[in-house]
Amino acid sequence: MNRKQGINILGRAVLLGLCALGCAGGKEVEGVAARRGEIRESFSEPARTRLAKTYRITMPIAGRIGRIDLEPGDAVQAGQTLAEFDRLPLEEAVEEARAAVAELEARIAVKDDNRIEDTALTHSIVAIQAASEALSAAEAQVDAEEARAERAAKELTRKQELARDEAIAESDLDDAALAAETSLIELRKQEFYQAAWKAMMMIVNLGPRYVEHYLGLEELQREVIVHQLAQARARLRKAQHELELAALRSPIDGVVLERYEQGARTLAAGEPLLLLGNLDQLEVVAEVLTQDALRLKPGFEVSLQPAARREALSGRVKRTEPAGFTKLSSLGVEQQRVKVIVSLEDKAAGLGVGYRLQARFFTGARSDALIVPRFSVLQDAEGTYYVFKIEGDRARKQPVELGLRSDLELEILEGLSEADQIIAHPDSTLQDGAGIKVRR
Repeated sequence: MNRKQGINILGRAVLLGLCALGCAGGKEVEGVAARRGEIRESFSEPARTRLAKTYRITMPIAGRIGRIDLEPGDAVQAGQTLAEFDRLPLEEAVEEARAAVAELEARIAVKDDNRIEDTALTHSIVAIQAASEALSAAEAQVDAEEARAERAAKELTRKQELARDEAIAESDLDDAALAAETSLIELRKQEFYQAAWKAMMMIVNLGPRYVEHYLGLEELQREVIVHQLAQARARLRKAQHELELAALRSPIDGVVLERYEQGARTLAAGEPLLLLGNLDQLEVVAEVLTQDALRLKPGFEVSLQPAARREALSGRVKRTEPAGFTKLSSLGVEQQRVKVIVSLEDKAAGLGVGYRLQARFFTGARSDALIVPRFSVLQDAEGTYYVFKIEGDRARKQPVELGLRSDLELEILEGLSEADQIIAHPDSTLQDGAGIKVRR
């Protein structure tokens, strides 16, 4: 055997020795068995307390208030006066508005009193009837006098013809002439009376028109006053409403959460004064990942941890708000989250508004589940899950299907049995079939 052959034999021996050494030892791992037991699926999120309702007390109208002595944390009762309002200007405004209403109502009452006008209208109608009858009589008298005058004129003409023939005496002619002249004078007198009654008729006919025109003007003036009265009553209602608003009273039994203004000074309408709330209406809000929120329903159990060494509080999912939002995680990753509101079932002494809590949401439970530690399960690039089963001194990759999940344990639906041993903390670089050594 030459030198070259000796070196080759030695090299192969070293390689075989190293291989045997590696295969005999392998990577040291810890084994764990799947077990049957209860598992509760849950996830945790930071949360904070808030009030379901708050009551902001603001200046109802512009005005001056006195000093507000209430401090945050002070208890208030429904109906309690929170601040003294300077009511004198408001009371004077009410009295002025009430006086204006009374004056306009009195003016309307005067306008509604038409007794004199109604009497004048009645008398005017009677006068028209009387004048009409008198005019008719005058016209009849004129007609009669015209007939007499006509007969007297004819008689005078006849006697004048007889006188030319000397058939009558001169005195008869004179009597006929006098009768004709007298009849004509009487006719003219009756015609004068007729004209006078016609003029009177025109005058008395104007009476009802004047009264009706006057009443029409009175009605127009009344409508104007009625409109003014409506405006005055509106001003009175407004003044009374503002006077009622000036009573700054607590709408609830609760506590003062914040004081925005101390007074005493003049403030504009809408200026905030106090924020009130009832601590019995505390609720909890958590910003939950949208994929986790889809697993929640109203009534799901929630455990709320206010602080270390404090007993957890019980809560229930009240509702999930409909709109989500984008929020950056502590690592700068954009996350889509939604607010979940939790109602408190326990009253915690000392718990106030805006307190931080740790909320654990329970989304499911199973009493007889096949359970493995959470860190025993890995996920590949395709999104499927797997474990490494221990088969002698080899690690075998085993796909599994997961069910419920908690922070520390996972439920295995398919892929394992209670008799299987798996690697408790597998390395993601571990390959299927790799040699292992189970730690005892």
